[in-house]
Amino acid sequence: MSEGRSESRKRRSGRVKQRQDRFLEHLALSGNVSESARVAEMQRGSLYRWKEEDAAFSERWDYALEDAADALEAEARRRAVAGYDELITYGGKVICDPETGVPLLRKRYSDGLMAFLLRAHRPSRFRDGEREARGGISINISRDDSQL
Repeated sequence: MSEGRSESRKRRSGRVKQRQDRFLEHLALSGNVSESARVAEMQRGSLYRWKEEDAAFSERWDYALEDAADALEAEARRRAVAGYDELITYGGKVICDPETGVPLLRKRYSDGLMAFLLRAHRPSRFRDGEREARGGISINISRDDSQL
């Protein structure tokens, strides 16, 4: 009997490992715990319990989230620097080249993403209004409003 139980535990452990791997693979792509849990057919509660109890799983989880963040940053950089194609529309309709019928595109860039990336990577040079105030502020407190 103990041999059967041992074999059953191994199979269950193997299935759990496969689901954990599927969860972590999707988490690295999406950065979304709920979506990744659904893909792996796992309950979020089980995943968070494993994260708390299993240091190796927790470390892999953290790496997966870092991979997802790196992918987001790379896409933000691509949109800010290389730009992206946008269909040209007029009156809600896509405009096509009259000779070829191919939809017309324009290259767009994201100044907002560029500013965000600069603030993230060079905060001392590009933060918004967070510079230290130079000079002091004085407040005069009096006993009555006539001093105001």
